[in-house]
Amino acid sequence: MDRQIFVDRLLESENLTDNLDDEAANTLIKWGVGQIDQLIAGKDDETAGAKVNQLMSLMRAVNSVAGDPATATAQSLFNLLDIFAQTFGKNHMIGNEERRAVVQQISAMQPKDAVDYLLRWLDSKQ
Repeated sequence: MDRQIFVDRLLESENLTDNLDDEAANTLIKWGVGQIDQLIAGKDDETAGAKVNQLMSLMRAVNSVAGDPATATAQSLFNLLDIFAQTFGKNHMIGNEERRAVVQQISAMQPKDAVDYLLRWLDSKQ
C-alpha cells in the first residue's frame, strides 16, 4: 500500500481547510498527515481508504468548528467527537460539562488557536 496516495488525497482536498487561514490550515493538514500511518497500518487498501475518508471527515469537522469558533456549540463538539470515535475506534465518554467548557474556551479564540486547542484536546483522547 502506498502511503503517499493517502497523503496526496489530503493535500488535494481543499474543503478540509477552506474556513481557515493559511497558518491554521497548515496546522490541520500537518496533523492529518501525521495520523495516516497509524490509521492504515496493517489494513488492506479498501479498509485503509475508508479510514482516511473518516480522517478527512474529522478534519472537515475541525475546520468547521475552528473556522468560526464564536459559533461553536456543544452539539458541534459532540459531532466532532463522534467522528473522532469512528476514525480512531475510541469511545468518547465526554460529559456535557466538559463539552461546554471546551466550547466556552474556543468560542473566544481566533481560528488558529482554536485548531491548536481542538487538536491537542482530540490527541488527549487517544
